Amino acid sequence: MSMLELTAEGYYLLRALPGGLCAGLTGRKINRTDYTATDSEIRMSDKNLVSSVTGLPAGRVLMLDQVHGDEILHIDRYPRGGRASEGYADGMITSLPGLCLVIRTADCVPVFIYDPVKSILGAVHSGWKGTMLDITGKCIRLMAELYGSDPGRLYSFILPSIGPESYEVKSDVADYFPEHTLKIDGRLYVDLWSGIEDSCIRGGLRPENILNSGICNRKNTDEFFSHRFGDRGRNLNFAFIR
Repeated sequence: MSMLELTAEGYYLLRALPGGLCAGLTGRKINRTDYTATDSEIRMSDKNLVSSVTGLPAGRVLMLDQVHGDEILHIDRYPRGGRASEGYADGMITSLPGLCLVIRTADCVPVFIYDPVKSILGAVHSGWKGTMLDITGKCIRLMAELYGSDPGRLYSFILPSIGPESYEVKSDVADYFPEHTLKIDGRLYVDLWSGIEDSCIRGGLRPENILNSGICNRKNTDEFFSHRFGDRGRNLNFAFIR
């Protein structure tokens, strides 16, 4: 897990990040949220966990009601109060330091996009629907439109999620990804990672700035939650501008 460093406290940090960015995730080791509670209670528990590992106030930890779409929220002011969710969306963009963007996953792909020149951060949740809708490409375009980010200066980070040899699908899903579908022993598998990497390249990112952990959560269920393994828990992927 060379891209990730396991801390003594049991959460992970991304290594060697561009200046001004902090990112990581919590997995199975320390996430003790009761996922039989109400949605609001679950979000607040998850917020408190991220707050404890980042040192940021829980009110500065932002989460979404993720709906497998391509809606991206522009967060241009610090939130007031203790909302459990910023709304129904699958992405966020901000320039505000100390505001932690969280993507909750159990198999879908969390992607962070960072502009170290202008200090702009994007975060998206990209399952097969989000990848089909090109939510990562949309985030890149919005960062350019809203803040003038140069895609050639951006970095993207793909965190642990379901890998190409674990994401078995039916033909109705595979048909959306003809260039990213594998056939193994007569079964169809979609490579979401390469689909997202291609979105980054089409969006103007340099290949060397597209960083993928290469860690399949389904193959590492001792470390991470996986919906396909039967888990109800969520990996909490976080990033913020220092």
